[in-house]
Amino acid sequence: MILCSIFLLIVIIFLIINPNKYINSAFNGILIWAKAVLPALFPFFFITRLLTELGGIKILANSMQKFMQKVFRVNGMGSYVFLTSIMSGYPVGAKVTSELYEKQLISSSEAKRLVTFTSTSGPLFVIGTVGVGMFASAEMGFIILISHFIGAILNGLLYRNTNYNKNDKTTINQKFQYTGFSDNILEKSMLSAINSVLVVGGYIAVFFILIDIFNDIGLIGLLSKFFGGILSTFGISNEYAIGLSTGLFEMTRGCYENSLIFTDVKIATIINTFIISFGGLSTHLQAMTFLQKCNIKISFFLKQKMTHALLACAVSIVLTSIFM
Repeated sequence: MILCSIFLLIVIIFLIINPNKYINSAFNGILIWAKAVLPALFPFFFITRLLTELGGIKILANSMQKFMQKVFRVNGMGSYVFLTSIMSGYPVGAKVTSELYEKQLISSSEAKRLVTFTSTSGPLFVIGTVGVGMFASAEMGFIILISHFIGAILNGLLYRNTNYNKNDKTTINQKFQYTGFSDNILEKSMLSAINSVLVVGGYIAVFFILIDIFNDIGLIGLLSKFFGGILSTFGISNEYAIGLSTGLFEMTRGCYENSLIFTDVKIATIINTFIISFGGLSTHLQAMTFLQKCNIKISFFLKQKMTHALLACAVSIVLTSIFM
């Protein structure tokens, strides 16, 4: 707590010393949120909450019950979380998981196993924003996306025995209670969606400020030297170290930094796969805002995101060697 307090005091000092610079940093973060994140996430936040309240996911969950239980050791509701996550991206999977836990449709241990393969980015960001928007390469976007999703599935298999108990099975038919359509459900779903998307925007703005402060105090530089040494051992240009270092905090900024210097499309694809699959600390804190009620610790979340990133990176190495 003392170190955290000292860090926050340092941040406040930087904000006071150079307010214009960091106000501009926050503005840039809010601008990206308003242009790209808000229109992409808000409809999914609203619709998924509405589906959860109305019980529209029950048919899918029942049809996938045996498969999900056998493969990932979670009940059929996990298929719905995975589907919404791969369609919409961070942090929808975490939000839907927390909603299912609140409804007692999954247990705490199921939620823990569930997040290992349902914390993903979506095609709009990966192909549209990164592939086409930053690198002018739809091919790169598709390879990153496929690697990212395969990595998530492998990650789910890796953690399928985590806190597993044969008696820990949530029965969908017994647990779910349909309340019927009402104005109250619409209002509750709308307020939940607004609150959630504002939380995401707040984290993005804060991390844009923090990254610029980290740059000013030399932290990004130190991390870049560290990662540059690692990349050099594999014959990769250490120029990518800046994007990798920045991406640990905020993945959009990390991918953007790579787009400014990239010369090898294969290397850029592999490194961006790692950054997107890890997600960045900003995304992790967004997810933990929802997952803390499921009794999931951030240490576990960080651990499983790192293994996801490594697995997806390995898959992307194979795919780039075949298709690029």
